[in-house]
Amino acid sequence: MRRATALWALLLAASTVAGCGADAEPRRQAPAAKEQSGTQAGSAEAGAGAGASPAADPDAPTGWGPTVGELDQARALVETMTAEQRVATVLMPGFWGYDGEDPTPAEVAQNQRMYELDTPVDVVETHGFSGFFLRPEVIADADQVARLTAQLHTAGDGPDGLPLLLSMDQEGGVVQRLKEGVDVVPSAAAVGASNDTAYARKVARRNGRTLRDLGLTMVLAPVADVDPDGVSVMGSRSYSRDVDVAAEMVAASVEGYLRAGVVPVVKHFPGLGTVRGDSHRSLPVQSKSVEQLLRTDLVPFRAAIEAGAPAVMSAHVAVNDLEKDMPASLSRAVLQGLLRDRLGFEGVVITDSQGMGPIHGRYGPAEGAVRSLLAGNDLVLNSYLPEKARTAVLRALESGRLGEDRVVEAATRVTALRIYQQRLASAAG
Repeated sequence: MRRATALWALLLAASTVAGCGADAEPRRQAPAAKEQSGTQAGSAEAGAGAGASPAADPDAPTGWGPTVGELDQARALVETMTAEQRVATVLMPGFWGYDGEDPTPAEVAQNQRMYELDTPVDVVETHGFSGFFLRPEVIADADQVARLTAQLHTAGDGPDGLPLLLSMDQEGGVVQRLKEGVDVVPSAAAVGASNDTAYARKVARRNGRTLRDLGLTMVLAPVADVDPDGVSVMGSRSYSRDVDVAAEMVAASVEGYLRAGVVPVVKHFPGLGTVRGDSHRSLPVQSKSVEQLLRTDLVPFRAAIEAGAPAVMSAHVAVNDLEKDMPASLSRAVLQGLLRDRLGFEGVVITDSQGMGPIHGRYGPAEGAVRSLLAGNDLVLNSYLPEKARTAVLRALESGRLGEDRVVEAATRVTALRIYQQRLASAAG
């Protein structure tokens, strides 16, 4: 059965997207006032109450991508949603199947394990997630990816055309999941070695255009980790051992992706470059103080934020100076205190994969998803048992453990990001 249309009827009644005629090249935007913990995104609304100051210009920037009007539109849409729809908005799971409507019996079995549903299209229509992660197991070649994303968009995009967030790891170099039918994407190290920001921007723009043409709307790149001593597992995934060069390359890459009409996700905050260990398996520990991090590992992230990065990925690495033995992805001290309050980031925070060791091994899909949202993430990425994650978040919301305002805040940011991407894609042509 097709996804219920009641929500979309309300979406159609909402105001049209502000600023759709904006220039193709996104403007750098100064960060707006920081959001307060536990409130809706942009909740300090201009013009509230009698005698208030004049309403804000709807075309004014917010500091991370969407305009004030687009953020207001997102807030209005989220207000019409049920609890189930809001929860679906803040989860970005994967699925099995090279074909969205006709997976193999083995793929059906995996989808049944994850959702008790057969096909990716069934998942889209039943749960109404705001987006999906295209895991390597569903990627074959360019033509296949284009068919798959078209099926997902047909099933999951609204009548107003608001696109699903479809993401992929396509950094370049050793992390290029889609290889057949597309150009080779240089590694970050190769781009950084050029010491040419125009080249970095060009590589990102070309990669982004390819993905957008194939139906992707989000790329899990660029990598902002810096490995000055050669101790981390990042290797060629980092742009440079020089923090300032890395910062320039990251900022240029963010701009290139935005110009291509896709959402870049800067990763892995607060940095995996100066820690030992692999967060896919265990919890690396960052022993630097926050002040040291601000002078080193965080420099590329600050540059990305200043370049207008709309999304940042939180890493499964412990920052002992803020919260010992706790992944940054589950730490409010890191995400709210450091990323938002210290660095001024106001956009979408998305977790690294929930299937990685520090989350999968210690908390599991249910508790991992709830803790991720409590910590301040807005999107929970790639839960290996998404139905358990979805049910757990709903129960935490119903019990009051997870506040409604936190879910509304996250869902508002994610919805605003979809509106922003739609405008970027339209302007990119």
